Amino acid sequence: MTERTNHGSPGPELQAPAASSEAARPAAGAPPAADDGSAASVAVPTSTARLGRWRQGAGTWQAILFAPIGDGQTRRRGSDAFRLGTALVVVFLCWLFTHANSNAEHGIATTLASPPNGLRWLVSAIWWITSFGVIVVIAALALIHRKWTAVRDIAISGTGAWLLCVLSALLFGSTGGRPPTTSLVHFDLSFPVARVAATVGVATAALPYLSRLLQRCIEVGIVLLAVASVVNGSGLPVAVLASLAVGWGVTAVVHLIFGSPLGLPSSAEVTVLLDDLQIAAEGITPVARQAWGVGRFTGRVGSAPVDVSVYGRDASDAQLLAKTGRFLFYRSSGPTLAFTRRQQVEHEAYLTLMAARAGARVPVVLAAGPAGPARDALLVTQPPAGDRLSSFAAYVPPPASEDSGADASGDRASEDTGSSAPPPAAPDDAVDGAPVVDDAAIDDVFTQVLRLRNAGIAHGALSTETVVVDGEGRAGLIDFRSALTVAPPDDLNRDTAAVLAAASVTVGPDRAVASAARVLPSDVLVQALPFLQRAALDPVASRTLRGKKSMLTSARAQGAATAGVETPKLIEPRRVSWVNLVLVVGTLIGGWALIGVLVNVGKSWSTITGAKWGWVAATFVLAQAAYPAIAATTVGSVTSTLPYGRTVALEVADTFVALAGGSMATLATRVRFFQQEGLSPTVAVSSGVLVSTASWIVKGALFLIALPLAIGQLHFHAESDTPSNGNAHLVWLIVIVVLVVGVAVGLLFAVPRWRRMATEKVRPKASEVWAHLKVLASRPRNLIEIFGGSALAQIFVALALGAALHAFGDRLGLATLLVVLTMASMLGGISPVPGGMGVVEAGMILGLTAAGISQPDAVAATFVQRLFTAYLPPIWGWFVLVWLRRREYL
Repeated sequence: MTERTNHGSPGPELQAPAASSEAARPAAGAPPAADDGSAASVAVPTSTARLGRWRQGAGTWQAILFAPIGDGQTRRRGSDAFRLGTALVVVFLCWLFTHANSNAEHGIATTLASPPNGLRWLVSAIWWITSFGVIVVIAALALIHRKWTAVRDIAISGTGAWLLCVLSALLFGSTGGRPPTTSLVHFDLSFPVARVAATVGVATAALPYLSRLLQRCIEVGIVLLAVASVVNGSGLPVAVLASLAVGWGVTAVVHLIFGSPLGLPSSAEVTVLLDDLQIAAEGITPVARQAWGVGRFTGRVGSAPVDVSVYGRDASDAQLLAKTGRFLFYRSSGPTLAFTRRQQVEHEAYLTLMAARAGARVPVVLAAGPAGPARDALLVTQPPAGDRLSSFAAYVPPPASEDSGADASGDRASEDTGSSAPPPAAPDDAVDGAPVVDDAAIDDVFTQVLRLRNAGIAHGALSTETVVVDGEGRAGLIDFRSALTVAPPDDLNRDTAAVLAAASVTVGPDRAVASAARVLPSDVLVQALPFLQRAALDPVASRTLRGKKSMLTSARAQGAATAGVETPKLIEPRRVSWVNLVLVVGTLIGGWALIGVLVNVGKSWSTITGAKWGWVAATFVLAQAAYPAIAATTVGSVTSTLPYGRTVALEVADTFVALAGGSMATLATRVRFFQQEGLSPTVAVSSGVLVSTASWIVKGALFLIALPLAIGQLHFHAESDTPSNGNAHLVWLIVIVVLVVGVAVGLLFAVPRWRRMATEKVRPKASEVWAHLKVLASRPRNLIEIFGGSALAQIFVALALGAALHAFGDRLGLATLLVVLTMASMLGGISPVPGGMGVVEAGMILGLTAAGISQPDAVAATFVQRLFTAYLPPIWGWFVLVWLRRREYL
């Protein structure tokens, strides 16, 4: 059996078809492979021969343009409901931004809408081709090839998106309620842009019917259309974004009503694809339950059954979305991400072969590789003999166990351990004619999983659909699409829990736990119990446990009693929290603010290029001088001796660590550095808390000292009606944010429960800092280093801003600079944006313009100062980090 690349050239052989699989099967107790249908005799044809057979048939070029429609199956997908909800939210947010008349949007629009005169013809051509041209081409393809369902969908989507834009103009005005402005006279202020919405509606409705090549072309065309719309003056950025959402949302409604094609080949097409791999299969039929991105089929080669997995055009997209979803919502993000269909087939084939090598009874890989003009990737396997657990009689709990829940299960467990009653036996007759599973078969299921565990392999999708049992009580595992090698302990424990759940559904928790206790080591059973919950299992396994919470509770209780431990606390598999959600929203806010700053930087580029470079060099020197000052604070925060030079290097390296890994990575680096210097992690954490507290104390003190000297120079008011020159809206936004934070803090201390929670969190840290300061109070030198270093660091940063202003012919007093920087730091600190990125810059620009600096100079000075204090230091911070590691200081 040979695995081939997507280009048709022979690839490396996948080892273990006949010989290695046969060597592994006796250890797993599997039957011998079929004589004539094995992979050993399968030869793969060359690319020319393969394509020649396809050219002899009709419709080769149609296969290149259109996706397979199989038997015409369609599905209403839950993801379309998600798309509709997302589109509604995006349109609503865009409408709010339109009312706000954002400065950032004005800056982006005016910057993009200034192409050289020689390129305007190209922008106009892109606009017409990606709007009118896309609609004509898609409609013509659908009509010529009589794709009537596609014609229906694109007609309804395009017309619906257009009518929705017209209705929006009637209800909210043609501009969506945007305040009148004279700075955008060259733009079409329509909200949304009807032509963009209609084009997106037509394009997204046609995507499920088109091949992957055309899909990518149209998606690129939509991106070009959005950009060309702004550059051409046909719409503002927020209006164009709303138009994209309108077209996308209308298509989601159409797909929810009529469904969308699965994009799977038909049984006849799969037979031809298998012939392309020189596998003569018969009786190819799709399985009842399909998953997005991969088509599952069954058939026969000679007398042996085969399973066929067809990874079609949506396979990579499906895995990417699944991987992203698991990363966001769960601790484990599942199998390694594969970006191509070939990689997915290779992954599943490789894991299947590795599982066979570990001694598990798994499918025999017959062929793997791309086939057909659409380059669909196929995996052909011979499954182990047996039926899925889902086809056996399901366990029906007695009414008493459903009523009493965990207590009843606990009583049964105690009765079993006391041997006062025999364990429940398997029922003698089948339920509704379905066969039953005996204890030997369940024991073998756990044996197969234990073999995988010992080899470090996690299956990742164990359920009653992926476990098979034959008539001789031998178990097997199928479908290794989600498997992992060198799997982390949590994934291995989740596999054990999944098998325990599947066995509980089939034979009941009593027999399942008893079987697990006979086969598994006690520590393996104990480690799996916290994962015995629906949220931690594969979606298929989770569906089989719907409404059976008491069964899982009983299995956990009995498993704990059998192992002689307390019932463990559940492992919470979800990773999204309110804190993470706030950080995501904050990142979007900061990104939007940073885009506005960068747009203003682009406008001020002529000012930046005219800077006095001697003062720019002075800005660089003063900005870097802050790190030795911070290092002095760190050295003074401990009673032991820290090498000053290495500590300076640590502070510089932390600029990269904080960017790459956040505060937790910075803390870990700090702890490691202190350990290498012979200090404990407790001292490292205490030092970090003290340095942070001292920094804010010094900033507050400097602010209070400087404010009376600078207050007369700061004037926050709107001097012009143009959005780009007024600061009043931003000032009010800052005031609102500060008030919201103040109210939140007030509520925190007003509600007794929240006050107690805050006290429990804050008091230990405050006590730790106070105790540390009392120890250092007997060492005046340490106190001077702590507070003196923090003060010098803040002053150096302020002087760097002053030098940046000098570079553009402006100047401000040190007191004013300290006030501006402290206000910007406060805004960045209270905002949910990680690192205050974008918000700090906006605050600095606001403060400088309020102090009388022109906006171009304020933007330029802020950019130069932040360039040397925030943007560039992570670059040399990486080199310093590498140096510290090579010298084993970390």
